Amino acid sequence: MTAAELAAAERRSRRPRNLRPWAVWTIAVVLLVAAWGIVRITPDEDVNVDPFVVAGALDQRVEARAIAVTVTSPRVADAVTAGAWRAEGTWLVVDVAAEALVTEADALFDHAVLIVDGLTYSASERPASFAKEHLSVGIPLAGSLAFELPADLADDEAVLELAGDDDTRLDAVIRIPLDLADVAREDETALRETGWAA
Repeated sequence: MTAAELAAAERRSRRPRNLRPWAVWTIAVVLLVAAWGIVRITPDEDVNVDPFVVAGALDQRVEARAIAVTVTSPRVADAVTAGAWRAEGTWLVVDVAAEALVTEADALFDHAVLIVDGLTYSASERPASFAKEHLSVGIPLAGSLAFELPADLADDEAVLELAGDDDTRLDAVIRIPLDLADVAREDETALRETGWAA
């Protein structure tokens, strides 16, 4: 082989080989599917601060990181009373017993919300209720929480979410499902006076 033929062969070997059109499309589709898969499995930014959920149930003692809670006697009423205070509307009332598990410093029952149909309702602070109570270690405190709801949500599925701190980021929250259609109905109900649990 002459020097000219060797040089020509070397130039041919350096030329990029053209891929067939079907190969180009196949590679493009594979790359698109891989990109879609990466987007689907990448967690949202909120996952870094989401609370740790502890599933609970009615009439069951449930422990989170700093508090233990027992929720009983859910009822929907057209009016609630607390001593001389009275208010009409559509109210969900639950009785609660709670205690601190670790320390009494800053041990508040500070987060009590009801989630219905994607909307969040905080426990009412209008009546004297269990919301914002200071908890003790090993000595349960008992009382009632009242949530004022729109009348059209009184038969929906709901979740009661409870925690010691109102800032639940990276903390434990207790979630208790409630089927409001199965909850007892009353014309009027009284909130339990907050005090030491029996």
